[in-house]
Amino acid sequence: MPKIELENFVEYGQLFEIYGKLLSFDRQKICEEYFSFNMTIAEISDEKKISRQAVFDAIHKSCEKLEEFEKTLGILQNRRKLTDQLETIAVLAQDSPKIKEKVEKILKEI
Repeated sequence: MPKIELENFVEYGQLFEIYGKLLSFDRQKICEEYFSFNMTIAEISDEKKISRQAVFDAIHKSCEKLEEFEKTLGILQNRRKLTDQLETIAVLAQDSPKIKEKVEKILKEI
């Protein structure tokens, strides 16, 4: 079971952004509240009228699924590689404002 700590909270949030629609509707809503709206397990539990353990289990099972999706599809990894490559191009294009501007626009879009 994945352990959600501060350093990987952002990564799970990114995975949820990419693969969240592949989760069940209920898990989507719980993860959205947890990762996107930064609600606590207790807050989600109170709102949904379910136990804290049920919320905890839903989040952790969802994280496992998100990791499986990433392991299979690799979209986040590819996005990171592309971003790194474009940042390198932007540095190399310092002398060409047009190229630098286009690369920076692309970086904002990914």
